[in-house]
Amino acid sequence: MIICTGNVFAQFGVNVGYSLNSMNYSEFGGKQNMNGFLAGLTYDLRIKQSDWYIFSGLNYSQYGRTNTEQKPLGRWKYSYRHSFLEMPIHAAFVMEVLDDMKISLSAGPKFSYALLGTQTVKPPDANETKINIYDKNTSPFNVLLGFDIGAQYKHFRFRIGYDAGILNQSSKIDTKANRSGISLSLGYIF
Repeated sequence: MIICTGNVFAQFGVNVGYSLNSMNYSEFGGKQNMNGFLAGLTYDLRIKQSDWYIFSGLNYSQYGRTNTEQKPLGRWKYSYRHSFLEMPIHAAFVMEVLDDMKISLSAGPKFSYALLGTQTVKPPDANETKINIYDKNTSPFNVLLGFDIGAQYKHFRFRIGYDAGILNQSSKIDTKANRSGISLSLGYIF
């Protein structure tokens, strides 16, 4: 980056979107699909006068799910809530297809830190219990690998992407803690 400091061009932006995540925490209900949202800032760094960029930024994302189970002693209610601070760093190829329209393909890692992760259990005729998912046995830090495809018209960008966790966040031998997900986002580039 020091070599090409005179030949880079950066753009800032904002984005919001929807995400469907598959959370796999074997100690906390196993595999669960959770809906959520993301919002954040983007930073696009163009390298020299080429079609190559580095897409980065900082996003806040939140996911959740509530379900019930009928057991012999009554109906149990389970709620799951997760929130993350995430920083993707993707290598991107951007191609201009029309005067004001560009298509992009990007891939790379996303660094994720869990700000919150709870499981709430409400048995029939009893008080609810709230459990912290990211305790001493489950790390809040994760690295995901992902790719996305985007289309930008003037200052508006639409992206669809997929990320898969590559770390097992659990320190226990026989348990699994990880996530993957699909996201759709709409952004505005300044």
